[in-house]
Amino acid sequence: MIIGRHTDRQGRSTGERVAAIQRGGRPVTEAQHTAATRLLDALLDAAEAHGVTLDDLDWVADLPGACLDVVRRPARDG
Repeated sequence: MIIGRHTDRQGRSTGERVAAIQRGGRPVTEAQHTAATRLLDALLDAAEAHGVTLDDLDWVADLPGACLDVVRRPARDG
């Protein structure tokens, strides 16, 4: 698991947030965890320019979960 560059108010890194997600289906691979964490960090980098944090986004969406779902979608996995 990569740690990630951003943390929430509870001190959890983006990598920890992605690793804590529970989904059905095939087990999540290390490569998928890494890709989801990198995607989440990139989105938060862009949000930061607008003064938006992961905690702000938690009010309206499960962004860590969405990032994991995107990298795990069947079309991406072949």
